[in-house]
Amino acid sequence: AMARQFVPESDKILVSSRLLQPGESQAISFEAPTKPGVYPIVCTFPGHWRRMYAALYVVEDLDAYRADPAAYLASAKLPIEDELLKLIGQSREWTIDELIEFVQPLETGRSFEVGQNAFKVASCISCHKMGVEGQQIGPELTKLDPMKRNAEHILRSLIAPSEKIDEKFQPYVFELASGQIVTGMIIEETANEVKVIENPLAKADPIVIVKDDIDFRQKSATSIMPLGLASKLTREEILDLVAFVLAGGDKKNAIFERGHNHHELHEHHGK
Repeated sequence: AMARQFVPESDKILVSSRLLQPGESQAISFEAPTKPGVYPIVCTFPGHWRRMYAALYVVEDLDAYRADPAAYLASAKLPIEDELLKLIGQSREWTIDELIEFVQPLETGRSFEVGQNAFKVASCISCHKMGVEGQQIGPELTKLDPMKRNAEHILRSLIAPSEKIDEKFQPYVFELASGQIVTGMIIEETANEVKVIENPLAKADPIVIVKDDIDFRQKSATSIMPLGLASKLTREEILDLVAFVLAGGDKKNAIFERGHNHHELHEHHGK
Protein backbone atom coordinates (compact mmCIF):
# COMPACT_ATOMS: atom_id res chain seq x y z
CA ALA A 1 0.00 0.00 0.00
CA MET A 2 2.82 2.42 0.81
CA ALA A 3 4.45 1.70 -2.56
CA ARG A 4 1.14 2.63 -4.24
CA GLN A 5 0.93 5.87 -2.16
CA PHE A 6 -2.14 4.26 -0.52
CA VAL A 7 -4.10 4.52 -3.78
CA PRO A 8 -6.34 1.42 -4.07
CA GLU A 9 -6.00 -0.89 -7.04
CA SER A 10 -9.30 -0.06 -8.72
CA ASP A 11 -10.48 0.91 -12.19
CA LYS A 12 -13.06 3.24 -10.59
CA ILE A 13 -10.47 5.86 -9.63
CA LEU A 14 -10.64 8.86 -11.97
CA VAL A 15 -7.54 10.63 -10.70
CA SER A 16 -5.34 10.59 -7.58
CA SER A 17 -2.56 12.56 -5.96
CA ARG A 18 0.61 11.24 -4.43
CA LEU A 19 0.82 11.04 -0.63
CA LEU A 20 1.36 14.64 0.46
CA GLN A 21 3.21 15.63 3.60
CA PRO A 22 2.34 18.71 5.70
CA GLY A 23 3.12 21.87 3.73
CA GLU A 24 3.24 20.09 0.37
CA SER A 25 0.83 20.64 -2.50
CA GLN A 26 0.16 19.11 -5.89
CA ALA A 27 -1.83 20.50 -8.81
CA ILE A 28 -3.78 17.96 -10.86
CA SER A 29 -5.40 18.45 -14.27
CA PHE A 30 -7.94 15.87 -15.39
CA GLU A 31 -10.99 15.44 -17.57
CA ALA A 32 -14.19 15.53 -15.54
CA PRO A 33 -16.82 12.79 -16.01
CA THR A 34 -19.38 13.54 -18.71
CA LYS A 35 -22.24 11.96 -16.76
CA PRO A 36 -23.85 14.41 -14.31
CA GLY A 37 -23.70 13.18 -10.74
CA VAL A 38 -22.08 13.45 -7.33
CA TYR A 39 -18.68 11.76 -7.27
CA PRO A 40 -16.67 11.06 -4.10
CA ILE A 41 -13.33 12.62 -3.27
CA VAL A 42 -11.65 10.79 -0.39
CA CYS A 43 -8.31 10.40 1.36
CA THR A 44 -7.42 6.70 1.23
CA PHE A 45 -4.65 6.88 3.82
CA PRO A 46 -5.80 4.39 6.50
CA GLY A 47 -8.48 5.90 8.74
CA HIS A 48 -8.49 9.34 7.12
CA TRP A 49 -11.67 8.69 5.11
CA ARG A 50 -13.82 9.32 8.17
CA ARG A 51 -13.05 13.05 8.10
CA MET A 52 -11.18 13.77 4.89
CA TYR A 53 -13.79 13.48 2.19
CA ALA A 54 -15.68 15.75 -0.20
CA ALA A 55 -17.90 15.57 -3.28
CA LEU A 56 -17.32 16.48 -6.91
CA TYR A 57 -20.51 17.78 -8.54
CA VAL A 58 -20.79 17.31 -12.30
CA VAL A 59 -23.72 19.35 -13.68
CA GLU A 60 -25.40 19.64 -17.07
CA ASP A 61 -25.74 23.45 -16.97
CA LEU A 62 -22.86 25.18 -15.19
CA ASP A 63 -24.30 28.69 -15.61
CA ALA A 64 -27.60 27.67 -14.02
CA TYR A 65 -25.76 25.97 -11.17
CA ARG A 66 -23.62 29.04 -10.49
CA ALA A 67 -26.68 31.29 -10.53
CA ASP A 68 -28.40 29.35 -7.72
CA PRO A 69 -26.58 26.16 -6.60
CA ALA A 70 -29.18 25.11 -4.01
CA ALA A 71 -32.14 25.49 -6.37
CA TYR A 72 -30.32 23.77 -9.22
CA LEU A 73 -29.32 20.74 -7.13
CA ALA A 74 -32.84 20.46 -5.70
CA SER A 75 -34.34 20.19 -9.18
CA ALA A 76 -31.56 18.27 -10.96
CA LYS A 77 -31.61 15.33 -8.50
CA LEU A 78 -28.08 14.28 -9.39
CA PRO A 79 -27.35 10.59 -8.78
CA ILE A 80 -24.93 9.93 -5.93
CA GLU A 81 -22.23 7.65 -7.32
CA ASP A 82 -21.09 6.36 -3.91
CA GLU A 83 -23.60 5.24 -1.29
CA LEU A 84 -21.19 6.20 1.49
CA LEU A 85 -21.68 9.88 0.67
CA LYS A 86 -25.26 9.50 1.90
CA LEU A 87 -24.02 8.20 5.25
CA ILE A 88 -20.81 10.02 6.11
CA GLY A 89 -21.55 13.35 4.51
CA GLN A 90 -23.34 14.58 7.60
CA SER A 91 -22.33 15.18 11.18
CA ARG A 92 -24.48 13.85 13.99
CA GLU A 93 -24.46 15.28 17.47
CA TRP A 94 -24.94 12.11 19.51
CA THR A 95 -26.65 12.25 22.89
CA ILE A 96 -26.19 10.05 25.94
CA ASP A 97 -29.84 8.93 25.73
CA GLU A 98 -29.31 7.55 22.20
CA LEU A 99 -26.36 5.39 23.23
CA ILE A 100 -26.66 4.57 26.92
CA GLU A 101 -28.65 1.33 26.45
CA PHE A 102 -25.84 -0.14 24.33
CA VAL A 103 -23.32 0.08 27.16
CA GLN A 104 -25.56 -1.38 29.87
CA PRO A 105 -23.79 -3.69 29.42
CA LEU A 106 -21.41 -3.32 26.49
CA GLU A 107 -21.54 -6.63 24.66
CA THR A 108 -18.44 -8.56 23.65
CA GLY A 109 -17.44 -9.06 20.03
CA ARG A 110 -16.37 -5.45 19.51
CA SER A 111 -13.70 -4.59 16.93
CA PHE A 112 -10.25 -3.75 18.31
CA GLU A 113 -9.05 -2.33 14.97
CA VAL A 114 -12.05 -0.04 14.51
CA GLY A 115 -11.84 1.15 18.12
CA GLN A 116 -8.11 1.84 17.81
CA ASN A 117 -8.67 3.81 14.63
CA ALA A 118 -11.60 5.74 16.12
CA PHE A 119 -9.33 6.71 19.03
CA LYS A 120 -7.21 8.58 16.48
CA VAL A 121 -9.99 9.81 14.20
CA ALA A 122 -11.94 11.32 17.12
CA SER A 123 -8.74 13.11 18.21
CA CYS A 124 -8.64 11.32 21.59
CA ILE A 125 -4.95 10.76 20.92
CA SER A 126 -4.36 14.53 21.01
CA CYS A 127 -5.03 14.66 24.75
CA HIS A 128 -4.82 11.17 26.20
CA LYS A 129 -2.13 8.53 26.41
CA MET A 130 -2.98 4.95 25.62
CA GLY A 131 0.18 3.01 26.39
CA VAL A 132 3.01 4.63 24.40
CA GLU A 133 0.66 6.56 22.08
CA GLY A 134 -0.91 9.96 22.63
CA GLN A 135 -0.35 13.13 24.64
CA GLN A 136 -0.48 13.47 28.43
CA ILE A 137 -2.88 16.43 28.55
CA GLY A 138 -5.88 14.52 29.89
CA PRO A 139 -6.02 11.41 32.07
CA GLU A 140 -3.90 8.46 30.93
CA LEU A 141 -6.60 6.02 29.90
CA THR A 142 -4.69 2.87 30.79
CA LYS A 143 -4.55 4.10 34.39
CA LEU A 144 -8.15 5.13 34.99
CA ASP A 145 -9.52 5.04 38.52
CA PRO A 146 -11.27 1.64 38.99
CA MET A 147 -14.50 3.55 39.74
CA LYS A 148 -14.29 5.14 36.27
CA ARG A 149 -13.28 2.03 34.34
CA ASN A 150 -16.71 1.17 33.07
CA ALA A 151 -18.38 1.61 29.69
CA GLU A 152 -20.99 4.13 30.87
CA HIS A 153 -18.41 6.51 32.38
CA ILE A 154 -16.27 6.34 29.25
CA LEU A 155 -19.27 7.02 27.02
CA ARG A 156 -20.38 10.00 29.11
CA SER A 157 -16.84 11.43 29.06
CA LEU A 158 -16.80 11.17 25.25
CA ILE A 159 -20.25 12.58 24.50
CA ALA A 160 -20.59 15.09 27.37
CA PRO A 161 -17.04 15.96 28.50
CA SER A 162 -18.14 18.87 30.70
CA GLU A 163 -20.59 16.73 32.69
CA LYS A 164 -17.90 15.78 35.19
CA ILE A 165 -14.35 17.15 34.92
CA ASP A 166 -11.40 15.46 36.60
CA GLU A 167 -10.00 17.89 39.19
CA LYS A 168 -6.43 17.28 37.97
CA PHE A 169 -7.40 18.43 34.48
CA GLN A 170 -9.66 21.32 35.45
CA PRO A 171 -9.52 24.26 33.00
CA TYR A 172 -9.22 27.82 34.29
CA VAL A 173 -10.26 31.27 33.11
CA PHE A 174 -7.65 34.00 33.56
CA GLU A 175 -8.35 37.73 33.27
CA LEU A 176 -5.17 39.68 32.67
CA ALA A 177 -4.38 43.28 33.55
CA SER A 178 -4.58 44.11 29.83
CA GLY A 179 -8.20 42.95 29.75
CA GLN A 180 -7.33 39.80 27.78
CA ILE A 181 -9.18 36.61 28.74
CA VAL A 182 -7.29 33.32 28.53
CA THR A 183 -9.08 30.01 29.05
CA GLY A 184 -7.22 26.71 29.21
CA MET A 185 -5.59 24.05 31.33
CA ILE A 186 -2.53 24.70 33.45
CA ILE A 187 0.29 22.38 32.41
CA GLU A 188 3.03 24.02 34.49
CA GLU A 189 3.14 26.63 37.25
CA THR A 190 6.12 28.27 38.95
CA ALA A 191 6.47 31.08 41.44
CA ASN A 192 6.50 33.66 38.64
CA GLU A 193 4.47 32.29 35.72
CA VAL A 194 1.77 29.91 34.54
CA LYS A 195 1.82 27.88 31.33
CA VAL A 196 -1.63 27.31 29.87
CA ILE A 197 -2.72 25.26 26.87
CA GLU A 198 -5.89 26.60 25.23
CA ASN A 199 -6.66 24.04 22.53
CA PRO A 200 -4.86 20.68 22.65
CA LEU A 201 -6.15 19.76 19.19
CA ALA A 202 -4.30 22.71 17.62
CA LYS A 203 -0.92 21.40 18.85
CA ALA A 204 0.16 24.99 19.55
CA ASP A 205 2.77 26.00 22.12
CA PRO A 206 1.37 26.80 25.57
CA ILE A 207 0.69 30.41 26.51
CA VAL A 208 3.05 31.73 29.18
CA ILE A 209 1.32 34.10 31.62
CA VAL A 210 3.35 36.18 34.06
CA LYS A 211 1.63 35.98 37.44
CA ASP A 212 1.94 39.73 38.04
CA ASP A 213 -0.27 40.22 34.95
CA ILE A 214 -3.14 38.11 36.36
CA ASP A 215 -6.05 40.10 37.82
CA PHE A 216 -7.88 36.94 38.83
CA ARG A 217 -8.40 33.31 37.91
CA GLN A 218 -11.30 30.93 38.39
CA LYS A 219 -12.21 27.37 37.47
CA SER A 220 -14.13 26.86 34.24
CA ALA A 221 -17.21 24.64 34.10
CA THR A 222 -16.41 23.77 30.49
CA SER A 223 -13.99 20.95 29.74
CA ILE A 224 -10.97 21.62 27.55
CA MET A 225 -12.11 18.52 25.65
CA PRO A 226 -14.40 19.88 22.90
CA LEU A 227 -17.88 18.67 22.09
CA GLY A 228 -18.58 16.82 18.87
CA LEU A 229 -15.47 14.62 18.69
CA ALA A 230 -17.71 11.64 17.97
CA SER A 231 -19.89 13.44 15.41
CA LYS A 232 -18.23 11.73 12.44
CA LEU A 233 -18.48 8.27 14.00
CA THR A 234 -21.30 5.80 13.61
CA ARG A 235 -22.93 4.20 16.63
CA GLU A 236 -20.93 1.01 16.17
CA GLU A 237 -17.66 2.96 15.85
CA ILE A 238 -18.44 4.77 19.11
CA LEU A 239 -19.10 1.47 20.87
CA ASP A 240 -15.84 0.05 19.48
CA LEU A 241 -14.05 3.17 20.77
CA VAL A 242 -15.60 2.71 24.22
CA ALA A 243 -14.45 -0.93 24.16
CA PHE A 244 -10.93 0.10 23.13
CA VAL A 245 -10.64 2.52 26.07
CA LEU A 246 -12.30 0.08 28.47
CA ALA A 247 -9.76 -2.58 27.47
CA GLY A 248 -6.87 -0.18 27.95
CA GLY A 249 -5.81 -0.77 24.35
CA ASP A 250 -5.30 -4.48 24.99
CA LYS A 251 -6.17 -6.44 21.86
CA LYS A 252 -6.41 -9.67 23.87
CA ASN A 253 -9.12 -8.32 26.16
CA ALA A 254 -12.26 -10.47 26.34
CA ILE A 255 -14.39 -7.58 25.04
CA PHE A 256 -12.98 -8.28 21.56
CA GLU A 257 -13.70 -12.00 21.56
CA ARG A 258 -16.19 -12.94 18.86
CA GLY A 259 -17.54 -16.14 20.41
CA HIS A 260 -21.18 -17.15 19.73
CA ASN A 261 -23.82 -14.66 18.86
CA HIS A 262 -27.36 -14.81 20.26
CA HIS A 263 -28.74 -16.56 17.19
CA GLU A 264 -26.11 -19.30 17.37
CA LEU A 265 -26.76 -19.84 21.07
CA HIS A 266 -30.49 -20.07 20.47
CA GLU A 267 -29.96 -22.75 17.81
CA HIS A 268 -27.53 -24.63 20.05
CA HIS A 269 -29.98 -24.72 22.97
CA GLY A 270 -32.76 -25.72 20.58
CA LYS A 271 -30.78 -28.81 19.68
